Order: sequence, then structure tokens, then C-alpha cells
Amino acid sequence: MMNLLRRAVLSSSKRSELIRIVTVATATSGIVYANCNPDARTRISLAIPESVRESLSLPWQISHGLIHRPDQSLFGNLAFSSRVSPKSETPANDEKGASDSSKPSNGYLGRDTIANAAATIGPAVVNLSVPQGFFGISMGKSIGSGTIIDADGTILTCAHVVVDFQNIRQSSKRRVDVTLQDGRMFEGVVVNADLQSDIALVKIKSKTPLPTAKLGFSSKLRPGDWVIAVGCPLSLQNTVTAGIVSCVDRKSSDLGLGGTRREYLQTDCAINAGNYGGPLVNLEGEVIGVNIMKVLAADGLGFSVPIDSVSKIIQHFKKNGRVVRPWIGLKMIELNKMIIAQLKERDPMFPDVERGILVPTVIPGSPADRAGFKPGDVVVRFDGKPVETIKEIMEIIDDRIGKRMQVVVERSNKERTTLEVIPEEANPDM
Repeated sequence: MMNLLRRAVLSSSKRSELIRIVTVATATSGIVYANCNPDARTRISLAIPESVRESLSLPWQISHGLIHRPDQSLFGNLAFSSRVSPKSETPANDEKGASDSSKPSNGYLGRDTIANAAATIGPAVVNLSVPQGFFGISMGKSIGSGTIIDADGTILTCAHVVVDFQNIRQSSKRRVDVTLQDGRMFEGVVVNADLQSDIALVKIKSKTPLPTAKLGFSSKLRPGDWVIAVGCPLSLQNTVTAGIVSCVDRKSSDLGLGGTRREYLQTDCAINAGNYGGPLVNLEGEVIGVNIMKVLAADGLGFSVPIDSVSKIIQHFKKNGRVVRPWIGLKMIELNKMIIAQLKERDPMFPDVERGILVPTVIPGSPADRAGFKPGDVVVRFDGKPVETIKEIMEIIDDRIGKRMQVVVERSNKERTTLEVIPEEANPDM
């Protein structure tokens, strides 16, 4: 049976009420009765054929591909929802009171949700162009995207778009051509860049107000959330692509990337050359990531730096002029009950723990080596706080270079030891 939509407006001498009933059926049909009066509650009766009554025994079961939403009641092959407008609402036949289908209801995707998010972020997305050369010989241009995040003209982008990685220390103050969506053009300057995170800030000066983007929170994302990527792929300005979040914590080691441990957002949004540096945006039009790369040999594998990490990098730029990364010289593996059980099967003397971080390798001559760490140690407390993830240790250390920290480790034979480690600043070229 084809989808059926009926709208009925019931009125009385005292008020007008709107009842909307949506009935969806796949292979059967039902009859809906509704009545309403000013002094009684709205009553809805549903007559269902005998052939589908058995399915009513499990009213919460999803059948034949129907998706159950909290604002719906689901009965076997038949789903319906109803809503009565409150007294204060404008009647349905008034255009001003008509529902706005462009806005998502209860967190669901509306007809114009993606378009509205793109319209919100669009004016703040810019095209970046940097002339490339070698010993005075022009080698074309590096193109990319960026986002204006402050009314003072600060633009967030990728370092590899605006920086010469062969001579990164001389790339600050480098000139960048910036083009806004409204056609205005500026000459920007690279003020900060970080090689490890591939994040950079460019600054422009404008006598007229600049559009800005709002930063969201990447920690709120879940796999399956809708996102959009905005930028200028192949210099095609104002390009919008949509997709979902595939993974919220893709490790840099999973991608074969060396250096400091990092995490990325993985999406299936189309990202191409020219998109790099552009924003990854949620359905509210907030920046929740910076698009930095894609897998060339596959479709739908794009990666972004989470905006929560970017915000910390910006704070480092403001405080130190660079990103200060502590280093203690440990390789670490997060443990869970299943991994611990497997390790105990291999070695009955493995530390008796339920959670923690395993240390498989200690780098010779490192702060951890001098502190007395040994391969096989399991870190359970760091600076007085219980830890279960590497991320927690990194957050505790933060940028506390030269600060003494107490670390509790469990060893075989039920030995518990407290060590004192002093983090050093990591080599920025590592």
C-alpha cells in the first residue's frame, strides 16, 4: 500500500486544534478514527486487519525495514504518529504558523538541514592560494581552503597548504592570497604552523566586518552522525559535500603515520585537493574538524583533525608561539579485560590488573628510562590519578615540561612500584 498522509483540522467555538496522522503500511492497511472536542482529550482509534494482529505482541519490534523514531508508535507493519497543536499555536492554515520542514525535529535530518548548515558556514570559508617556487623559478600554486574563526581575521587551515615543509622555520610570515565567498580578496600572512598536527593560522586585515564560523565540540560526535565538508576542491569555490562520521578516534598509527600519537575523525565526505584546510561541519553549522587528507587508493576515506584538538593547538600558539609537546619515552598499549585475559594465558606472571596501560618498550636514555620504567610495566596511576587510556596520560601531562610526576606501575609477582618521571619537550622535528 502506498504511503498515506492525511491532515485534518478540527475546530470548535473555543479553539482550533490540528491533528496530524501519518500512516505508513507495507503490505496491509488499517483504519484510523479520530475525534476531538474542547472538553475532552484527543482520542485516536486504530482498526487493524486480523492478518497483522499477531505482530502487535511485540510493539517495539522493527519490521520490514521501518525505522522506529521516539515520536512514533510502531505496530508490526504499521507505524503512525500524531500531534495536537497547543492552544497558543497558530492554526495550520495560517502560513506563519506552518511547520518548518527545513529544521531537524528531535535531532532528525530535515529537508533543508544540510543546506542550512552549509549556508551558515559558507560565508566564513575561504580559498587560499600560495605561489610555489624553487630558486626563483615558479612552480605553480598550492591551493587549499580555510575558515575565518575570529573577527580579527584569523583563518584556520592546514599547514601543508600554506607552509614549505622543506624550510618550515622560514615559512612564518609567508604571504597567502585569500578569497572570500563574497568575492573580496586579501593578502594574508602565516602567523603559526605546526608540522605534527598539520594545523596553521593565517591572518588577514579588513576594514569591513568579516564573517566568522562557530567552533563546536568534536567530543560529542558519534559514528553515523551526519557531517558536511566545505571548501574549494580544485579551486571550485563554495563546494559542499555530505557524509557521515565513520570513526571518531582513528589513530595515526592505523594510517602508518609516524611521529607523535594523534587521533583523527574519519568520514566518507568527498575530500579532494583544494578541500584541505577546509572545515568539517555538523548539522548546526559548527566547525567540528579540519579536513587534512584522504586515502588516494579508496573512495570515502577522508580524515580531519578534531576541533577539540585544534582548540588546544590554538591555545599553545597563543601562549608559546608554538605547540609544546612533552616526551617521556614510552611506547604504550591500552589494556582491557579481553587483552589482559589473553596476556595472562601466555604468561601466568602477568600483573594482576583489570585496567591500565601496558609499557612494551622503554626508549633508552629517555626520561622514562631514567625514572626506572621497564618493559612489561602496567601504568595504573599517573600524577595521583587512575588512568585507563593513553589519552588520559597525555591530558594529565599537558605541557608541564620539567614537572615531577609520580607514576604507579604494577609488575609481575604482584609487585607495585611508584616511579618519578620528569617530562621533557619533544624534538619538534620528530
